[in-house]
This record gives sequence, structure tokens and C-alpha cells, in this order.
Amino acid sequence: MIDWNDPQVKLVVYLIYGTSFIIMFFAIMVWRNRVSHIELMNDFKYLAAFGLLHGLAEYSDIPRFLAWQPAWAYDLVKLILVSSSFAALLAFGLSVISAGIEERRWMRGIPYGAIAMYFWLLAFVGLDTIYGEGKGISYALVDLAQRHSLGFLGAFTTSYAFLELSGKMNAVIGTKAARRFMYAGICFALYAVFGGIIIAPVLGIPPVVYRSAIALLITIAVIRIFHMFKVKHTE
Repeated sequence: MIDWNDPQVKLVVYLIYGTSFIIMFFAIMVWRNRVSHIELMNDFKYLAAFGLLHGLAEYSDIPRFLAWQPAWAYDLVKLILVSSSFAALLAFGLSVISAGIEERRWMRGIPYGAIAMYFWLLAFVGLDTIYGEGKGISYALVDLAQRHSLGFLGAFTTSYAFLELSGKMNAVIGTKAARRFMYAGICFALYAVFGGIIIAPVLGIPPVVYRSAIALLITIAVIRIFHMFKVKHTE
């Protein structure tokens, strides 16, 4: 039986979680340059930003569960990185959905307004209220607020975007390409559930374990999509 509260076990889980998204970031940055002629791939810069920010966010959790001090500093870094990553994920989904549709271009401003409101909330509430004694709200509640809002919306919108792309790819390129986009859409749908809704253990396993596994699957899915557009260089 695995002790999920063991610091060493947590270390492995968070390293897998963070490293998966960091790898996705580097993969997207490398492959975007090779397929820059494909307009669709320009929007993947937002997905790359999500990968980098969320990967760093999971690394920042390591000193938190190791009880390093000051705890409030690591908590604040985690809140900023996670909320920013979710805003980038939402930006990716909305950019794909609104691509080529002038009536939907206003949607691209939603992530910026959402992250501004969240940062305003943090500034308004203040760390003294979050960590102070008495009736102040807790860090867990602030983290939950961003997951149920930006987190869920970002992952859900991105899932919808990939599924929409799957339909388009099926008509243009073929079934094989469509399946790769569909696979990514399903992975993000799972992330919307385990990253944006579920906060309690499922079958005795903490949500972060599921998120780590899904992060790995998302990274594989995104790499396979870019590999599909591999460009052969000739001498």
C-alpha cells in the first residue's frame, strides 16, 4: 500500500506533474518554429505558456509540503503561477475557438479580464486575511476559487477546442489526425474534472496523483500532434 502522505512519494508525484508540463513547453517551442507556416499552430504559444507556468507551479509545491519556511511566500508564488497558467490555458482555448470568426474575437480578452480580477481579489483580501488569525479566509479556499473558475473553464474550453479541431482535421487531413486531436481533447476534459472540480481523494488516491498522470498524457498527446506536422529538411 502506497503512503500518499510520505514526503518522498509526494516529491515523485509533483516532479512527474511539473516535469511533464515543462517538457510540453519545450516541445511546443521547438516544434512551433518548424511549423510556423501553419497559422493554427500560432495559438499554441498560449498552451506553451500554460505548460511552463503550471510546471513551475508544481515545483513550487515541493518546498510547501516539505514544510520549508516562510510558508506564505511559497503559497503566494503557487497562487500566482497557477492562476496565470489557467488564464493562459483559457486564452489558448478561446483563441482556437474564435480563429477566423470576427464575431468571436472579443472572447480573446476574457482571460486577461479574469486574471486581473483574480489578482485584484488577492490584493483586496490580502495575505494578512488569508494567513491571519481569526475569521480570515484560508489559502485552501483561495486556491479552490481559482480551480473552480479559471482552472475548470480553461481546461474545459481547451478540451472543446481540441474536439472542434478534431472534426475539422477529419474533414481536411483524415481520421488519423482527427484521433490525435480528439485524444488531446479527452485528456483536457479529464483535467477539467480532476484539476478544476475534484479536490477530495478518489478511491483513496489524492487528486494530484490523477493530475500528474493526466499531465503526462496531455504532454504525449500534444507532442504527437506536432509530430504529425513534421517538416522534412532537404540538403
